[in-house]
Amino acid sequence: MKKEMCAECGKQRKVVTGNYRFDEVGLRVLLQDVPLVKCEECGTTEPVIRDLNGLMHAIAFAVVTHPCKLTGNELRFLRKYVGLSGEEFSKLVRIEPETLSRWENSQQEIGKNSDRLIRFIVVSKSPDLRKQMEEFLEKYRELTDCEPPRKAQLKINPATLEYEYA
Repeated sequence: MKKEMCAECGKQRKVVTGNYRFDEVGLRVLLQDVPLVKCEECGTTEPVIRDLNGLMHAIAFAVVTHPCKLTGNELRFLRKYVGLSGEEFSKLVRIEPETLSRWENSQQEIGKNSDRLIRFIVVSKSPDLRKQMEEFLEKYRELTDCEPPRKAQLKINPATLEYEYA
């Protein structure tokens, strides 16, 4: 085990492998088999993410290809992923900024056509996702109007970028 000093308490901490809830992105994401820097003294745990951009692209691709309706949190993640403000994004979708806000805060359901348009906008705005257009189109055919499971969690391996919803 590799050891280093904790930024919080200055004590020695160790690197182990395990799972980490990566809620920092605003979604329920579980990183699997990731190196974790743990301090047994103060309890801090930090993941070691070697390819953060690749991880963000994998999360975005998982969200745009998930067969159920987009949730407000997923929409917010996707909008931020492509680097657009609420006003810029709402213009692309041709809705009022207030409607986008209600969608992102789960106060109003996203309509079927808007859901599909949002997915295409995100793929078209991301050079990395555009490279996966063929795969996106295959999975697009599988989209349904199903309600997303309440406790759905995206499990992803940062080393391989393989993912699954559980």
